[in-house]
Amino acid sequence: MRLVLTTLLALGLAAGALAEPPPATGPALGQALASGAVDPAGFDFGALRYVPGKTLGFLSAQSAAQAAVAKAHGKPTWQAVLDAGVCPTASERLTIAGFDSALLSPDAASWAAQKTAAEAAYGRYALARDAILAGQPSPYPEFKSDEATVAVANAAKTPQLKALYMHKAQDQIWRHALAFGAPRAYAEGVGKPGAVWLNARLTTEGCATDAANAAWLKTTLATLPWFDIKTYGKDADAAAWLLAQHADADPELQAVVLDRMGQRALTKDSNPANFAYLWDRVALHSGRPQRYGTQMRCVGRAWAPIPPRYAHLGSVEFS
Repeated sequence: MRLVLTTLLALGLAAGALAEPPPATGPALGQALASGAVDPAGFDFGALRYVPGKTLGFLSAQSAAQAAVAKAHGKPTWQAVLDAGVCPTASERLTIAGFDSALLSPDAASWAAQKTAAEAAYGRYALARDAILAGQPSPYPEFKSDEATVAVANAAKTPQLKALYMHKAQDQIWRHALAFGAPRAYAEGVGKPGAVWLNARLTTEGCATDAANAAWLKTTLATLPWFDIKTYGKDADAAAWLLAQHADADPELQAVVLDRMGQRALTKDSNPANFAYLWDRVALHSGRPQRYGTQMRCVGRAWAPIPPRYAHLGSVEFS
């Protein structure tokens, strides 16, 4: 009998441990969200923000989440993680976006509505992305250039060129989906709070895409010196440069590409303008002055270098 009671008690304690609710607020909650112990994708940040009298708990949870992400990546602050161009995990990025978007929402119901709108938009984007990469049209004008890139890939004369253009399409499509100031047709109903959440979803995908593209380019350049204009055409040269330009997580690859493009830019066998973009990009991420001033933005009435955390979001036109 004593053994049975002991066993039942142990089972009851185990069940109670499994059913233990997550921390209601404060630093423990922020850390649990950032680590994924509490799933940020299903968490109601708006409700947490607007619990009466719990603003300090919300803010302390946000600070703890940022500190936890910084520690996980060996950086002193969340800002330092961004400045280093590090790719946070999905849980980390959604946690930060959840807190930020809640602060932009006027109440809990508005936050919930914006998150719903953002998730619906991401679903429409994912359908459009898959259709375009399969060679099918999309109803959204922001992705028309990606349709054209896939068409070029499908008409390519060699498997290597086809792969290059497909990687370019993958590089660009999520960037064209990003919701900042300009409206996006696929993201109807998404306001500023929803855009914060949507962009977190997109950049999480984008980090993985950029890593895969960089790995492909590195493997390809082990046997192919470069996609020279005289052999492969100017579009191939530009596509390969674009993958390198966005390979910020692999500075060794960027340095190799910079050297190979530099040798060819002198004879116009690689686009000198793209070489200038990559030269400044490498300088930006190594803390050196830019030579050509391509990685700049307007701040007030003056030009200033683009923060590294934003540089990888550039498109073909504004890289």
